[in-house]
Amino acid sequence: MAPKVTERDNFFWLLIVLVLLLMCDALFSQLELQYGGVLVSLSLLLTLFVFVWSLDRQHRKWRRWKMGITLAMVCLVIAENIFETPVLALGELLGYFIFLSLSLYLISKQVLFTGNVDGNKIIGAICIYILLGLLWAFAYLFAEELFPGSFSGLKQGTWQANLEQFIYYSMVTLTTIGYGDITPEQSVARFLAYMEGITSIFYTAILVASLIGVRMASYSEPENENQEREN
Repeated sequence: MAPKVTERDNFFWLLIVLVLLLMCDALFSQLELQYGGVLVSLSLLLTLFVFVWSLDRQHRKWRRWKMGITLAMVCLVIAENIFETPVLALGELLGYFIFLSLSLYLISKQVLFTGNVDGNKIIGAICIYILLGLLWAFAYLFAEELFPGSFSGLKQGTWQANLEQFIYYSMVTLTTIGYGDITPEQSVARFLAYMEGITSIFYTAILVASLIGVRMASYSEPENENQEREN
C-alpha cells in the first residue's frame, strides 16, 4: 500500500526521486552498460510516475493531463526503443519537456507566494531548482537532435547516452559556474544557454522575494489582529 501523500510531505518524495534520477543517470554513464539507454528510459518513466502520484492530491484538476502525458510517454519509450527513429526520439524529448514544464508549474503554484514557509516548501523550492536544470537539459537534447553539432565537447551517441552530459552542462550553466568543457556552437544552442542563465538569476530573486513576502505577512497578521481587537 502506497504511503499517504499530503501537502506537508509531497515534495520530500519528489526530491528523493530527482536525486536518484541524477545519480542513476551518472552511474549508468560511468559504467557504460550495454542496456544503459533502456535503463535511463526506465528511470525517467519512474520519475514521471512518482510525480503524478505525489502531485495527484494537490492538483486533481490536472490529473487527466498528467495521466495522459504519462501514458503517451510510455508508448513513445516502447516505440523508440524498438524502432529507434529520429522522429520518435524528438517526440519523446518533447514529451518529457512538456511533462516537466507542467510539473514545474504545479509545484511553483504550491511553493511560491502561498501560505506559511515550512520544511516541505523549502524542499519544494529545491525541487524547482533541480527541475529547471532538467528542463533545460531536455531543451539542449532537443536542439542537438534537431541541429546536430549544436554543442562541442560531447561524446557521440543516442540522446539517452548524452542525457548525463547535458544534465551536467545544464546544472553548470544554471549555477553560473561554466567550466567550458562543453560549449554551444550554434545560434539556437547559445540562445538556450544564456536564457538558462537569466532564468537562474530571476528564479533566485523570485524565491527570495517569495520567502521574505510570506515571512512579512506572517508577522503582520498578529499585528492586524491586535489592532482589530483594540478597535
